[in-house]
Amino acid sequence: MRQFQFGSAQSMSTPTKIAVIVFGLILFLPIFALLVVAGVVASVVFGVLLIITTITRKIQSLTRGKDSGGRKNVRVKR
Repeated sequence: MRQFQFGSAQSMSTPTKIAVIVFGLILFLPIFALLVVAGVVASVVFGVLLIITTITRKIQSLTRGKDSGGRKNVRVKR
């Protein structure tokens, strides 16, 4: 049986290591930056929507009157 060895035992030279690191930074740094920016934008948008919804519900609960028993948002079955 033959045995195949993937990846040689040779170590990479210093210029090759530097080239690989620079290539990785050029390739993956913009992708990572876009993901971070997208996460920040999504957090801000959801935060603003949460605040708007909370304020809208508070205003609606204040403008709706109470029923004869003094309770809010109670449906009466007939």
